[in-house]
Amino acid sequence: MRIDNLRRKIDETDAKIVKLIAERIRAAEEIGKEKQEAGKQIEDREREEMVQENGKSIAREERVSQEDVESIYRQIMPRELWLEK
Repeated sequence: MRIDNLRRKIDETDAKIVKLIAERIRAAEEIGKEKQEAGKQIEDREREEMVQENGKSIAREERVSQEDVESIYRQIMPRELWLEK
């Protein structure tokens, strides 16, 4: 029974993760639209590096792999940033 409860918890957590990723993508798209309408450069490397570092900091606090978190950010942030590293 305990395994079933843990699996249910994983399923619920996975659903939350996917919804949060979708929410993040929509917010990033809105920022891009706002910048485009304002004639601003869409790319902001300083901000993107800050986001990456913040993610790794949270990973340290939560005692999860910083490399795994960085890998996740590679998937949800613009790929051009990672090509130069």
